[in-house]
Formats: sequence, C-alpha cells, structure tokens
Amino acid sequence: MNGQNISWTRRDLKWRAKEAFRKNYWSAVLVSFILAIVAASGGKGAAQSGAGSAVNSEYSYSVNTFDTGHVSSYVGHMFSGARSPWMLILALVGASAVVTVALIGLILHFFVGNVLEVGARSFYIDNLFSKPGPEKIFSAFRSGNYGNAVKVMFFRDLFTFLWSLLFVIPGIVKSYEYKMVPYLLAEYPDMTRKEAFDRSREMMYGQKWNTFVMDLSFIPWNILSSVTFGIVGLFYVSPYQDATFAELYDTLAAGMPGNGQRVYENGTY
Repeated sequence: MNGQNISWTRRDLKWRAKEAFRKNYWSAVLVSFILAIVAASGGKGAAQSGAGSAVNSEYSYSVNTFDTGHVSSYVGHMFSGARSPWMLILALVGASAVVTVALIGLILHFFVGNVLEVGARSFYIDNLFSKPGPEKIFSAFRSGNYGNAVKVMFFRDLFTFLWSLLFVIPGIVKSYEYKMVPYLLAEYPDMTRKEAFDRSREMMYGQKWNTFVMDLSFIPWNILSSVTFGIVGLFYVSPYQDATFAELYDTLAAGMPGNGQRVYENGTY
C-alpha cells in the first residue's frame, strides 16, 4: 500500500489545522517564528511568511543551502578590482571572510537549523492531539539521536540539490518526495536514512500533485503577509501552513500499513 490509495481534501486538512493551532496559539506562533528564522538564515532568502511563493519555498530551502554562486560571484568581483599588492591583500582577506561566513552558515544549517526543523515538526504533530509547549522545538536535540537527525536531514538537502542540477522540475519533484522525512524523524528519531527516504517516498507516491496544489492555495496568504510586512505571516499564515502539513503527514501516516508504524514487507517498507 502507498500514498496513492489515501484520499484527503485541502478543505478538511486546513479546517483541522486551524482548529489545532488556535487551541495552542502562542506556542504555535513562537515555533513557526523560530522555524521561519532558521529557514531564512539557511539560505532560503525569505521566511515562509515572506514574499516568496509557497511553491518555491520547499524547493529553495534545500537548493539554496548549497548555492554558493553568490559567494563566488562576490569573491570574483573583489579580485577583479585589485590593482595593487595592498588591494590584492584586502581582496584576499575579504574573500576569506566571505567564505568563512558562508561555511559557518552551512555548519549552523546542518547542525542546528535542520535539527530545529525536526523539532518543529514534532511540535506540530503533537499539537494535533495535545498542547505541547514551544520548547518542543528542541526535542530533536534531546532525543538521543541528534547525530542521526543531522545525517538524514543532510542527505535530504544533498539529494534535493543533486536532483536540481537536472534543472528545476526534478528538484521540485524530489523536494515533495522527501517532504515527510523531517516528520518521520520527529516520530521515529532512530529511523535510518534509507528507512526515512523509502517511507517518505511511499507516503508521497500519488500525493505530490495534490500537495503541490495545496502549496499553491497558500499563495494569496503569502501575498497578504508580504503587503503587511510579514505581520500576518508571523501571527497567522506560518502556523496555519505548518499545522496544515502536519495534518497531511498524520493523514498519510494513518493510511499506511500498521497505521503509520514501521511495517516491513519483504525486507522493505
């Protein structure tokens, strides 16, 4: 059995999501705010509630993490202006600073940002049925499987980036195929990379287009967030969107073999 056999409607998911985040409003706002900051600092260019479209957000999150084109361009510009030994030294120092900042950003993304994303997904999964505190966003650091979260999320970003090298469409498709990886790690912190990717692929089989359309449905909300300088995004759109995709995960997981639990058939999911 795979995700193709599971039916859902955007209206139902969104209605349940609104009910879920409203009951724990301020905690949801804080968690989504932290997640948006992490996404922006990871190279996304804008928080989920910003001017960027919801369709591009999932793709650009992973691809831009590895996009060093702006760094190399800036470094090349500095060297092209060097006309003396002192200018060359200054250019070298400036280039080193730019590269250092970029590397620090990548390190923070992989070792902190991605782990916070897993914790945020954990918060929203729990929020469907209870009222977790915002400290839940740090749960992946305390799970005893921190290293596993770093590794699996790194490969999520890496594989999305590599697929994007085949032009934009494959990268977008793969970003949806891997969409459930952080949610699976949130529920099963010890899940291996192969298990997480296989399970996410199976859950999203036949669901990528519907999920893409659901992303499209948030574009008017993101536009409203943009014209209000992110205020609507912070206090409504981001938690609404995060809660909706937690509902999607819960719906797909509930329809899988074993009600979302690990079930092996012939050695694989």
